[in-house]
Parts: sequence; C-alpha cells; structure tokens
Amino acid sequence: MPAATLDARCPRPPRASRDARAASRRRRETDRGETNCFGSRLAALVLSVATATTLSAAGDATAAPEGATATATATRREKTIERADDAARARTAARRFVATIAAAEEAGYEYEAFDGKAAKALRFDVPTSWVKAIDRAYDDSATTSGRTIAMIGNFKTIDTVSVRVETVSPEIARMASSGEDAADAESVADALTANERAAVEALESFGVIGGVENGRSGTMAFALMDDARVKKGPDGRKYYVFSYETEVCRAKIEEGMGGSKICVGPQGDVLDSIQRRSRVVVTFVGNRVVKLHASAVSSRFDEVEEIMNRAVDSFALNVV
Repeated sequence: MPAATLDARCPRPPRASRDARAASRRRRETDRGETNCFGSRLAALVLSVATATTLSAAGDATAAPEGATATATATRREKTIERADDAARARTAARRFVATIAAAEEAGYEYEAFDGKAAKALRFDVPTSWVKAIDRAYDDSATTSGRTIAMIGNFKTIDTVSVRVETVSPEIARMASSGEDAADAESVADALTANERAAVEALESFGVIGGVENGRSGTMAFALMDDARVKKGPDGRKYYVFSYETEVCRAKIEEGMGGSKICVGPQGDVLDSIQRRSRVVVTFVGNRVVKLHASAVSSRFDEVEEIMNRAVDSFALNVV
C-alpha cells in the first residue's frame, strides 16, 4: 500500500501543541482512526519486509565470490534462487494479508440497540444493517411450545438473532434459581436442549433454527459445547450462556446404510444438510425462560462471532 494512500486513510497522531486543550481535542478525534488503522500499518510493515527480502534474495542470486569454481557458483545460484522463490511467496502472502486487513476494516460493524415492539422489556445490540423478520410485543402468556417475539438478521447469509419466551418445568425453574457456577450453567443448558437431543434419536422434525416458524426442519446431529457459564446483571438477574452445534435437515430425515442419517427431499432425492453454530443466553421469570439465540452457518461463524457475542453479552431483560 503506498505510503501516501496509507497516511491519507490513517492519519498519524498530531504533534504536541502548546494549547493543551486543542491537542487533547485533536487526539480524541484521531483515537478512533488510529485504532482502526493499526491493522493497515501492520500490514504495510509486513509487506515492506517481504519486499526487502525479495530484493535482497534477488541481489544475492547474481553475486558470487571471486575465485569460485563453476560448480560452487552454480550451487550458490540454485540456493539463492530458492531463497528468491521463498521470498516471492512471502511477498504474495503479505499482499493477501494486506487485502484481508483492508477488507476487515471496510466491513467494520456499527451497532444499535434493538428497537422493536419488545424493546421496553428487553435489550440487545445488533448491526444497524440488519432487518427485522418477526417483531412482537413481549407476552407473559408463553406456552410450552414457546413464542418467538423478535427475529432480526442478515437473511442473505442467514445470520440471525431471535428471542423466544417459553414455559419450563418447575424442576428447571428451581435449578436455574439456585445456579451459581459453570457446572450449574451446564445443567441448565442440558435441560433446555433435551428436546434437540431427543429429536436426533427419534429422527423427527423439530424446529431448531432460531426464530423459524411453521417450517419443517430436523436435527440430524447435536453437540453441546464446553463453554457454559452463568453471569449476573447489574440488578442481580442471572443469565446462563452456552453454545452448541447442530446439523439440520430442512426436509425429512431418514436412516441410511449403516445407521447413518440422510436428508431426503420431497422427490426422494438426497439433500445437503446444514451445519449451524449457536450461542445462547437465557434468563428466567418464574416458570418462563426468555432465550436469545444467535445463530449462523458453522463455516462462517468465525466471521460473525463478534456480532453473536455482542448480542449475547448485551442482552438484558427488564421484566419482574
């Protein structure tokens, strides 16, 4: 990246000024730009080192000590050509690194608090570019099957955050009220995901993609991850956080050869299953559980993990 272009995108901090207040103001204005541009400057440094290495290797390939034999000279040239090739590959990798950093900076997310009909009862942050698919007021009269009150996401890539209200058994409610540590959080997660595991065993259809309603989907595989924890909000409310991965069939699950599961479409054709990763945070109000479910296709979860963590970490319920 040319130095002039880099400096234009990432202005260096101002020099000290005699006017302390003016200098402080200028520093505040550049703080955000400097933070965002750290990656660009690091990438530019990596590229410059790779370039210097390439030039050095190329120069070595043409140099030979006086009195060297033809064989020694040929051997030296072979080794230095190998070094030049290695350096050229390093330069290519550095260019890719620069491109990756630039793309990440361009894709920086801006967030806002969810502003739907349930906003007075609950809070969580989502990207400003996301759109609502389901938007209902918070309702205390949840049934066992539950009710999705909010769903928002990027529906081109099916990255979603949804909020559901469900009733739970008195046993689960008591377990949640006394939970204090990771072991308790894992027990709560086990209890709340029992239906998903049962669906895997029974090969039955079960809606597990957060917020999907009136759509046929089934769980072919389910794995709870080892990250369950409990946290407390400023008001002392307990929130249980956990993650899991699923393999989902959006059609009919059948048992294939050797007991393996296959996803079969309406014409009898075998369909690809969908692997998704979910991060969940739940809190309880009596015998009701309010669940925020952040989900994305497993292959791109790392790309949107910041979004999922932001939604989960910012979730708060303002209901007694």
